[in-house]
Amino acid sequence: MDRWIFLPLIGAILIILVGGLALVLPDAGEEIEESGLRAFSSDDEVIVFLKEHARDPSRESTGQIMPGTATEGVKAPTSAPPAPLAPGAGGVDHSSTNVQVAGVDEADIVKNDGEFLYILREDEFVIVRAVPPDEAAVVGRTAVDGRPRALFLEGDRLVVFTEEMQDDLVTPEGSVAPVPVHRTVTLARIWSVEDPANPHLIDTVTITGTFQEARLIDSEVWLMTVEHPQYPVYPLPEAGGIRPPMYTPPMPQRYYAFHTLASFPVAGGREASAVSFLLGEGGTMYVSEKNLYIAYHDRPAGRSVIHRFALTSGGAAYAATGMVNGTVKNQFSMDETGDTLRVATTSFQGNSTSGVYLLDDRMEVRGALEGIAPGERIYASRFIGDRLYLVTFRQIDPLFVIDLSGTKPAVLGALKIPGYSEYLHPCGDHCLIGVGRETTVNEWGGTVTGGLKVALFDVGNVSAPAVIDTAVIGTGRTHSPALDDHKAFFFDERRGVLALPVSDRDRDGTGYSTPWNGAYIFTVSEKDGIDHIGTVTHEPSWEGRVERTVRFGETLATVSEQSIVLTALPDCTRAGAVVLGGPTAPPPVQTGVPMPTEEIG
Repeated sequence: MDRWIFLPLIGAILIILVGGLALVLPDAGEEIEESGLRAFSSDDEVIVFLKEHARDPSRESTGQIMPGTATEGVKAPTSAPPAPLAPGAGGVDHSSTNVQVAGVDEADIVKNDGEFLYILREDEFVIVRAVPPDEAAVVGRTAVDGRPRALFLEGDRLVVFTEEMQDDLVTPEGSVAPVPVHRTVTLARIWSVEDPANPHLIDTVTITGTFQEARLIDSEVWLMTVEHPQYPVYPLPEAGGIRPPMYTPPMPQRYYAFHTLASFPVAGGREASAVSFLLGEGGTMYVSEKNLYIAYHDRPAGRSVIHRFALTSGGAAYAATGMVNGTVKNQFSMDETGDTLRVATTSFQGNSTSGVYLLDDRMEVRGALEGIAPGERIYASRFIGDRLYLVTFRQIDPLFVIDLSGTKPAVLGALKIPGYSEYLHPCGDHCLIGVGRETTVNEWGGTVTGGLKVALFDVGNVSAPAVIDTAVIGTGRTHSPALDDHKAFFFDERRGVLALPVSDRDRDGTGYSTPWNGAYIFTVSEKDGIDHIGTVTHEPSWEGRVERTVRFGETLATVSEQSIVLTALPDCTRAGAVVLGGPTAPPPVQTGVPMPTEEIG
């Protein structure tokens, strides 16, 4: 089923398209305006506003705002409760996506139900039976249109997000000839995978804009898309039907973008909902179980503007706006505990410094610590309980332990070691794993970036954090997607197993070696430190970059664009392999043969 509803936001300024599901949008009200966002009173006001802010010459000839028409909404069936989502049958104990917040799943390119792997590739999603590993095989392939972005797995439903271009003809003001308009739309297609060999499409939800982020909370999908206004903006004719409001923050921005937040239940049984806001560019999204936050940088003022949206069973509702000094690096720079949002930023006004801010549910600052690490910037942050672990860097890697138990954040301890971490992960009650790079200082005082670095920190004594162990892989030409994508990092705390995907463009140090792709497997413990126990190689070497690692029982599956390699724990022997596609198959499967290990720093 693929049905469409076309509804204009503020006349013809933005279209939200929802296939197969009705759309519900909030009414304008004084509460929103008093809380920090203002509602436009008319179409003309929005158009004038956008014309006044059309400052980006690269966009001035890209077209105009899409006009739209409204039709009667077609609701999803509501006479029966949502269909139960069956868990994967026959599955074993398995890992899940590495997420920031427990209970808040994040869209990814690989999902795992304990028996099957669901993998999103460049033009299809593939379903692989991975149990037992020596019989692993592709059981289904389904072509997808457009640009694949991510997917969710919920019971026997698979939600696949893609982007496509939509072409329309629009007649500008004062013209009799229509002109083409090209815009990106994001599609969320819901598939039944009850029979993994024969997935079938259940429904499609389509939202204007490019895919930014998506979360899954209690079987409810929350999707954020972003669309830049296309200039020059033309006055548009009146469109019939529903005319929901558009909001924008009172503080001016150099550039604006439409942010549309849609939600829908995976199982159906309730109307979909969506709301759109005209906010600043370059947003970072953090989602808890009850709120969604969007932070973007107000560059001229050197501050971050943060909007809070409450997530309810009926959709999202704007709640409040706050501001803090500095720039938010990524989603791990924000964390919610109770009704408090904790934020870590770096200010680049003059000499760079970092700060930590505590905001209440009205997004008012109730506590702050500023002036951290002058001359450095934040590389990684992790909020755990009433502590913030913060890594800054210039030439050495200070790891700060900051107390957040009250309204006056304070540094409890700090550790300085060479290199830096770009991702921090909890390990037990007293340890922290850092993934980043080793660095050295050359004879002229400059910083030289070295190989990948895995560090195990003891933070049990908050006043004196210490390094338990480190491992360095390769050179400055060695890369891991885990440096900038936490979902590529795998750690099984109960087994103490860490897997790090690695790509090495200079494995033999000559500068001419064939690229190598695979994964390094370690055991990690407070008692024994970091021990390298195996190396998984993916072929072909020039196309086999490992993107994800998942676990089925006592088997690890490392997934690249072209293949899956299955590795048995704890001895790291090859247990199987599956070809996903490409010109060259993986090497022959060798069972019972230990994976090679090598000396690393």
